[in-house]
Amino acid sequence: MKIGLFVSVTTVLFTWYVLRTAERIKTGGGTYTVHAYMEDASGLVLDSAVSLAGVKIGRLKAIELEGNRARLTLEIRKDVELAEDAIVFKQTSSMLGSSSVSINPGSGRGALLSDGDVVRNVRQEAAISDVMVNANELAGEAATFVAELNRYLEEEGTLEALDEIVDIVRRTALSSSALIDENLLLLRATMQNAQEFTGRVNQDSVRQMMTIQEILDNTARLTARLDSLVGDNDETLTRSIQGIEETLRELRSVLASVQVTADNVAEVTTLVRDGEGTVGRLLTDDEIYNRVDRIAGKTEDFIDSTIGLGVQVGFQSDYLIQQNSARSVFDLRLTPGEKDKYYALGVTSTPVPTETERRTETVTTQSGTTTRIVEEEKVRTDDLKFSAQLARTWGPVTVRGGIIENTGGVGVDLRPIDQIAVSAEAFDFGAENGVYLRSTGTIYPFFDPESSNPLNWIFINGGVDDILGVYERDYFVGAGVRFTDQDIRGLIGFVPLN
Repeated sequence: MKIGLFVSVTTVLFTWYVLRTAERIKTGGGTYTVHAYMEDASGLVLDSAVSLAGVKIGRLKAIELEGNRARLTLEIRKDVELAEDAIVFKQTSSMLGSSSVSINPGSGRGALLSDGDVVRNVRQEAAISDVMVNANELAGEAATFVAELNRYLEEEGTLEALDEIVDIVRRTALSSSALIDENLLLLRATMQNAQEFTGRVNQDSVRQMMTIQEILDNTARLTARLDSLVGDNDETLTRSIQGIEETLRELRSVLASVQVTADNVAEVTTLVRDGEGTVGRLLTDDEIYNRVDRIAGKTEDFIDSTIGLGVQVGFQSDYLIQQNSARSVFDLRLTPGEKDKYYALGVTSTPVPTETERRTETVTTQSGTTTRIVEEEKVRTDDLKFSAQLARTWGPVTVRGGIIENTGGVGVDLRPIDQIAVSAEAFDFGAENGVYLRSTGTIYPFFDPESSNPLNWIFINGGVDDILGVYERDYFVGAGVRFTDQDIRGLIGFVPLN
């Protein structure tokens, strides 16, 4: 009756709360929907978060099959505006195969999307399963190669042939190294010659421009003299005209030299731009750029697909009042990128109540029969228990399930505000006297979501242990602390190295 009443009341209250707050939890205000089409929607989960710049702006409302493609329905907050060139990304969030959806809102220069519109630009990353398949194929090919190599080595004369091949490869490597060194020296000399050639061209251009300026000055002076000598005699005029003609011939020679120099510079520039010659191939080879770009892209994809779990480490210690002993709990939480679920692993050092056994003995003597009661006390030491749970969160409500202290169990956490949490756990369903129930209340006195100070994860808790008295009902109070991976990295920076 006690178990049934507890389960019934808990179920009714939980169902009433979820029905009252489900719509507010899911939407969080006014929303509108957009659609996107993908070739592969594996790894996506309904009601998972849709993020923009790492911030949740909506949820994945529906996944439907339309033709040969998956049609995604995204529910977005009304205060987030998406342009026509917006991009929907599907990316792997962890090595467990789960994926998440994120959005780039676009440039904002085009029209804005409204309720029911379709996002045309969709990007999909390679799934971790494809990476594993490729890795398996490579491993198979490597195994085949090793087997063929072993079979080849077992043949007679193979080792001698391999020695010759190794010697040839060594000599080839030495020759190649020498050839590369020579080419590098040649390239260095070529670059130096090009630099000297450019300097000479600049110097020649300056000198030629100065010569042209002198010629123009001379021409002006000769013109002035010509005006003054026109009235003198023909002989003087003839000599002046001859001087002008000679000056003009020098001017044409200088201009021709300048033209040849400019043509040479233009020819060298054209050869470099067209990729001809050693310098041109180094500067215009697109294959080098493409290789570097592919390597960088594959490296980024591998990191994004591999690293996707947040880590939290927690420790708490409770004082059991009736038993006058302490219980310690250490747990590790792994949180995927969507933040609406986590995986918990824990170790609990919990005291086991001391048992007192009574038995009645009857002793028969000559004087008669005597009955006496004998009590034996069995003292039991602390017991180490393990927990492994999977938790899923809907707004302020978190439901857990898995192994709790070496037995199967379930739990419900309610966190109406960030500073207060209430929890209930039920496990050890195979006990002789009922189910082990525990109720806990937790207060986070320094909690501040905007602060990076690890003190905001300090908490104080208390509650009732073994409510139904399966072993021994007790009350407890305690405290603990929890660190995220960011807090741990911050604390490591303050650890002295000397």
